[in-house]
Amino acid sequence: MTLKREIYKALEDVVGPENISEAPLILGSYAQRTRPRFEAVTLPQNTGEVQAIVRLCNRFKVQFKASSSGWGAYGDAGGPGVVKLDLRRMNRILEINEKNMYAVVEPYVIYAQLQAELMKRGLNCNITGAGSNCSALPLAAHQGIGHLSVSGSYGERNQLALEWVTPDGEIVRLGSLGSLGQWWCGDGPGPSLRGIIRGNVMPLGGLGVYTKAAQKVYHWPGPSTFAIEGVSPHYNPSQIPPGFMIRYVSFPSSDKLSQAAHKVGASEIGFILMGFNPAMMASNMATNNNEDRAYFKQFTDLVQGPGFLIIMAGNSPSDTEYKKKVLQQIMDEYSGKSLEPVEDPKNAGGFMWRFIRVTSSIREVARASGIFAGQVGGTDVFYLMHQYILRSSPLKERLINEGRLLADGTDPFVQLVEHGHAGHGELLIRFNKQDPEAMKAPAEVGMFANKTAIEGHFGVPGHVWGDAAHDQYGPHTSNYHLWLRKIKKTYDPNAASEATNYITVND
Repeated sequence: MTLKREIYKALEDVVGPENISEAPLILGSYAQRTRPRFEAVTLPQNTGEVQAIVRLCNRFKVQFKASSSGWGAYGDAGGPGVVKLDLRRMNRILEINEKNMYAVVEPYVIYAQLQAELMKRGLNCNITGAGSNCSALPLAAHQGIGHLSVSGSYGERNQLALEWVTPDGEIVRLGSLGSLGQWWCGDGPGPSLRGIIRGNVMPLGGLGVYTKAAQKVYHWPGPSTFAIEGVSPHYNPSQIPPGFMIRYVSFPSSDKLSQAAHKVGASEIGFILMGFNPAMMASNMATNNNEDRAYFKQFTDLVQGPGFLIIMAGNSPSDTEYKKKVLQQIMDEYSGKSLEPVEDPKNAGGFMWRFIRVTSSIREVARASGIFAGQVGGTDVFYLMHQYILRSSPLKERLINEGRLLADGTDPFVQLVEHGHAGHGELLIRFNKQDPEAMKAPAEVGMFANKTAIEGHFGVPGHVWGDAAHDQYGPHTSNYHLWLRKIKKTYDPNAASEATNYITVND
């Protein structure tokens, strides 16, 4: 399907001829997997242009889908006849409010950019675990869980005021922005729409366009810049900043890991806490597949069981000393063992820089020696997430023994959110993308994970999006899928916002 000339010309009048294209080469660069291609790509520069495009799509009965940095599998066309809104020209940090500790950004500001500016001001932000190359808009990420979530919460909790172009082309300013013209609150004064614009996960392009948003930021006790040397991934800060310490701690059992993590949260000593496995730690620092395998073997031989990476950041010498003593006490109580190569001065600075700046996510996920996928994932009570992962792990172990999945070290992947007030868990699988049998394994794990979550009452995981998944979980969870469809129909009566990755409405 090619856009009618009338539609193309109307869109061109909005953004200018240099900011719209239907050239096959351009459209091909936006194609994902085997999905249909977009009919045209537009590059709006501001909210007014976004609104105009959305209204034109409603008028001409074509669909649209917006994306920011486009990292992830959710920004595809989904079907024929869809116009792309690539928001890369909306790339400004609009405000950093140091006194009230929030930052306001447009969609194409990435986390690396925002964090660098915040650090100059003694501030920091949570970065989605997908990497600092992703949009810093707190609604752009799938869930917004990241390395700093133990001390810096996550997307749903950090989101403040918001500007939203609804699927039918209205501009809605939520929270204090709509009532006072200020950015400090996402819920009022007045009724909140937080549950409309996002739920357990984001609508993934299926409910209009978010054009500006504020997010909460946090204290940063480190330097305004890191003194680094070397080339990626071997960034090597000349020294670890005063008051900072990094450890990878393994435990004899999952129970001891869970109890130790609880103590870390209760004592509030963690700046970063992530349940990485040896394979992810190895890929984080390897420059080629041979190094990756060598590091993986070295780390696997040294750990005693499941573990977590922890970075601590002291605000004073006494605070630093206190946190070190508490961690050592927790390690002694639960038989924790430090992975020495991580704290080795030759490696520690590089590890710390990559985890704080979240620069290595793609290295941990995608390598020729094996692709990682998070087939099970959720955010809820830490203990609940821990049990969910453990309940789902035996299938993974069997598939590894059968040679259909690659070994990755240890399970489970769990992390604390807000010092243990919540938790996040994932069952990570590693497979050879060139092996046809291995390519069937993720689907098998996913089906088992869904069955486990429903039968064990573990809540709705983060991997639930799209009609089939919502229809599977909805009847077991207060029929939320029916309400989700009512929201979609109310705000998008013309089905203009393409919603394959959200939820669709069948009349």
